[in-house]
Amino acid sequence: MRRALFMALLATCGMLAGCGGARESEWVRADSKTTQTLESIHGSGPNDVWAVGRLGTLIHWDGTQWSVVDAGTSVDLHAVWTVGPKDAWAVGERGTVLHWDGVRWSRVNVGVDNPFVDVWASGPSDVWIVPGSGGTRYLNSPMHFDGKTWSERPLPTGSGANSRLWGSGSGDVWLIGASLDGDLLHWTGASWSVVNPEVGSEPDCVDGWGSGPDELWVLCDMYALEPALLFKNASGWKQLPSFPSDDVPSNWNGLWGGGGKLWLVANGGVVWHFNGSAWSEELRWDLDAPDLEAVWGSSESDIWAVGSDGAVVRRTKPASP
Repeated sequence: MRRALFMALLATCGMLAGCGGARESEWVRADSKTTQTLESIHGSGPNDVWAVGRLGTLIHWDGTQWSVVDAGTSVDLHAVWTVGPKDAWAVGERGTVLHWDGVRWSRVNVGVDNPFVDVWASGPSDVWIVPGSGGTRYLNSPMHFDGKTWSERPLPTGSGANSRLWGSGSGDVWLIGASLDGDLLHWTGASWSVVNPEVGSEPDCVDGWGSGPDELWVLCDMYALEPALLFKNASGWKQLPSFPSDDVPSNWNGLWGGGGKLWLVANGGVVWHFNGSAWSEELRWDLDAPDLEAVWGSSESDIWAVGSDGAVVRRTKPASP
């Protein structure tokens, strides 16, 4: 029922700034072919997008439609990363690490049964996975694959698991949420170092995204009523302007951006957009809307968001003037 009402809302007012803005782009529904909650989405381009979720759900967009693909497992999958059409990775519960070779998904043995919460890769010989809580073996450092073997890459003292990954290359990888002090951890090719953005009060950073070595967005809790967004470019760190509304969710779930622009998704079907200078609300909170868990795009006119009940929505150019 919630998903049906949400899709009806999108069909009638899924344009920029809610019901009534200029129709430069709009959010439209898509048939995901599943009703399972989707937790992560990533692709290598507009015709190659993967999303993963509960009970081993794996769906693929080929540029025309979504289809369900056999994952070979029924455990919950928490994250997916796509390097190219023949190279993608997914991770989940019970030590599950899956690899796509262009034909099928295969289980990869990493030697532990810990849950994994995130994955990032720059190529077949540079893959990172992050453990969550649990498992028979204590594991609080990310694991790295060099094309032959998996090994732990120890973190500085006071850091731990349950963090988020993003990188632009083998010498530029970020862990967000790993430091107990709320700092960021940066891999430059040899070891991890602690980075304190030194913006405002002490941030507790929980997620991040970037588009290159000189553009990183970080979502933080500044111990206020709303989250704070930090932005790093060649000039250093800065905090983005506050949201222009008091009705802002405190439980943001995902972010994606590039070219100085950013999109955030949250519970209640909410989408906010930062255009480089100001915020706007592109999809408003609705009690009956499914929660949006993750967002990714190949460009600002081709952005996907996924969430509960198999919800998949797309930001695209309007079908009609």
